[in-house]
Amino acid sequence: MMQPEGKRILLFPGMILLILLFMSFPAWAEDLLPSPGQPLTLEQCIGIALKYQPSLRASAANIEGSKAALEQTLASYYPQVNLNNSYATATNNYTAGGSTTVVGIGGPRNRYSWTFTDVTASALTVSQNIYDFGRTANSVNISKENIRVTQEDFSLTRQSVVLNVQQAYYNVLQNLHLVQVAEDTVNQNQKRLEQAQGFYQAGTRPKIDVTNAEVNLANAQLALIRTRNNYLVARVTLNNAMGLRVDLNFPIKDTLRFERQELPIEEIVRRAFEQRPEISQMKAKQRAQEATIKLAESSYYPTLSGNASYTYRSADFNKDYYWDWYFGASLNFPLFSGFSTPSQIAQGKATLRSLKAQEESLKLSIRLEAEQAYLAQKEADERIRVTEKTVAQAQENYELASGRYQVGVGFPLEVTDAEVSLANAKANYIQALADFKIAE
Repeated sequence: MMQPEGKRILLFPGMILLILLFMSFPAWAEDLLPSPGQPLTLEQCIGIALKYQPSLRASAANIEGSKAALEQTLASYYPQVNLNNSYATATNNYTAGGSTTVVGIGGPRNRYSWTFTDVTASALTVSQNIYDFGRTANSVNISKENIRVTQEDFSLTRQSVVLNVQQAYYNVLQNLHLVQVAEDTVNQNQKRLEQAQGFYQAGTRPKIDVTNAEVNLANAQLALIRTRNNYLVARVTLNNAMGLRVDLNFPIKDTLRFERQELPIEEIVRRAFEQRPEISQMKAKQRAQEATIKLAESSYYPTLSGNASYTYRSADFNKDYYWDWYFGASLNFPLFSGFSTPSQIAQGKATLRSLKAQEESLKLSIRLEAEQAYLAQKEADERIRVTEKTVAQAQENYELASGRYQVGVGFPLEVTDAEVSLANAKANYIQALADFKIAE
């Protein structure tokens, strides 16, 4: 198997950039960085992303919000206590007995008097839901399942963050190796140009050999510029995947190697169905919807509540106060709601059927993703074995063509073709390695 070469590239730009990294990187991430002189590993990149990726913080905030919503729902289990203070002034002429004078708060009064009486009161009231036929219980169940939905959403976001970092990491390594291939191609063309110039000056080769070599060198230099730019874009993408808010450049550890792992597709699909958070999230949504249906059905039943109050009042601020106690209970029967309850139940059942259908569709998608990744890995496996041989053959062909040209029996076109074949073979091998890692 061809091993990637060029530690000078893998540690590019080396110690200087690593020192700059420690100087410019925020202090809050120093614990996640390697020791000086060591490249950053994939695990460290993932650790940085899991700690500082904003999407994870947003998902965690959603969990806290759903927990707060549960606390609001649980409040219905507890008594509601209120302290009310009031002031009113009004005439007090009416009496059920019809007498012309009535003795009340503040003394006798005339039933046709325009005298206003002040009343101040302070009341402490307590109300308690005694039984509501599952309204509160189902509301609590809905809130609990919503928490599970947000927790699984966090797990899904976490997996996406990890996957994005892995893909970006291997994309950086892929472009890093391609930069090395492009640099080697430039060096080869530079040497061939020098050879062509030497042959032309010695009179053994025509001027066109020099011109062709100059054109090939310029094309190789343009390809190197594009490859280096692709590498820089890949580094920016990796920084973004890690959630970094500063422009950093640091060496990363090369793990772009082929290690075959045998895992049958049946095992892959089974694990996917067991571990993918989307399925657990869909189950939680279904349970929440079942509780929503029960909540709607509870609207057919009455609610029983009790209440009590203690009132302290007076006819004026500077007069004597009188206290009163009140105890009571209420039983409310919903008789007719304009057919809203059966409509809510029908809507809830339809939504539940939709969620179950979505679960089946989700399982199909997960199976498809697993099979696609499995087939992509198998294909990359086969491509690696083929491209390994291709690289060896292309290297041998290039050496033969270069040797023939050096002794004066070969032609520049042979060397150019061999050089292009070698560069393409190396690029295909690197691409196959990256595809294998990403599929894995």
